[in-house]
Amino acid sequence: DDDDDDDDDDDDDDDDGRRPTHGALGLVAAAEAEKEEEEFESTREIVPHPAKTGAQLRHNRVLYFLLVAQFLINCDYGILAAALVHIRATMQMSWLGIGSLSSIIYFALSLSTVPVGFILQRWPSSVRQLLVRSLVANGVCSILCGLAPTALSLTLLLALDGVCQAVPAVYLPVWVNQFAPPGASTSWMGYLQNAAQLGTIAGYAATALAMHSSGERLWRITFAAQGVFICACAMGMRTLEDSDLLLADDLFSPAAVSLAFDASAHATVRLLCRFRRHRAFWFTLYAAGALYFVGNGLNYWASLYLVDELGARPAAADVLSLLTSFVGPIVGTWAGAWCIDYVGGYRKNHERALEACFLLSVVPVLLLPAICLSRSVATISAALLLMLAFVAALAPALAGIVLDILPEELRPLASGVYGLGI
Repeated sequence: DDDDDDDDDDDDDDDDGRRPTHGALGLVAAAEAEKEEEEFESTREIVPHPAKTGAQLRHNRVLYFLLVAQFLINCDYGILAAALVHIRATMQMSWLGIGSLSSIIYFALSLSTVPVGFILQRWPSSVRQLLVRSLVANGVCSILCGLAPTALSLTLLLALDGVCQAVPAVYLPVWVNQFAPPGASTSWMGYLQNAAQLGTIAGYAATALAMHSSGERLWRITFAAQGVFICACAMGMRTLEDSDLLLADDLFSPAAVSLAFDASAHATVRLLCRFRRHRAFWFTLYAAGALYFVGNGLNYWASLYLVDELGARPAAADVLSLLTSFVGPIVGTWAGAWCIDYVGGYRKNHERALEACFLLSVVPVLLLPAICLSRSVATISAALLLMLAFVAALAPALAGIVLDILPEELRPLASGVYGLGI
């Protein structure tokens, strides 16, 4: 009987998964053992592995180049926004023409993202060459934009500029999603968003300052300077190792390549059928597209609306637009990335990250009446500042979720579809 009791006790101990302890001495021993195990785990996490540290340093170097490229290729959005009034007056463009000129980069970029996703999967070993050549072509287009004599030639060059931007626009988020440290994935995605915003603001500020101080035709000089810097960045990216730019092997498996570059007429249908099963991807894409539609639209036309409709001085409208475009998106992106990382990040934590995004998205919706119905320059500027901050707060998490929520072999194409949607 005693043996049977001992066997029962052993079974209970095995079920609990803990060592049997009796009395105060047993509790003290268990506590000390647990404390020693925690100290060992903390020590193991603090001491980095040399190989991992070397790889992380290389990835940081690649990230710096990608952020500089992201900064430079987005300067033309700010240059065009600052010079829009002057271009409309000197080239005698209608409102339809100026609207086409303003949106042609976005339109060409959107149409090019999905084909670029196919290309990146079809030629995985040529990522560095594709990046360098697209940046050089982008720089040449920017230089030619500064020399464009007519509105038609400027529009065509801006369209070609948008096509060239599709390669970094698709590739950069996928690279960040793969190589970002686990605890800072949303922050790295936020770095990309902030680099784009800073580039737009830098282009706007440089062009507005040059035009107001030295002459209205100096927007051409800023376009040319942007092109020179982009070409210099492209030459610097040639020093990067191919191994640090290649994505996961699963992205370029034979099945993925066959899916991405199938000569069959039904390849696109099969691709959409695979995407269709991931409803969370489409809902997230729809939410991001709606927010970008309202945020970018209001921000882009704010200066012209304040000047033409509310009678604000052009210099004052430029300053207000610069402040709202700079403070709102930059602060909002940093704050939003920090919030998502604080609740666990977006990797394998999609539901909680989307809940946080939903709470953040309520604020810009409530601010829309103040922007659309008010006739006060100060009220519109303040509401626009807050709206852009909360819209930007959603950008890093949404860009990461739409990639992480899909299988790895679909992520380059998903990045292209996301670029098309927003």
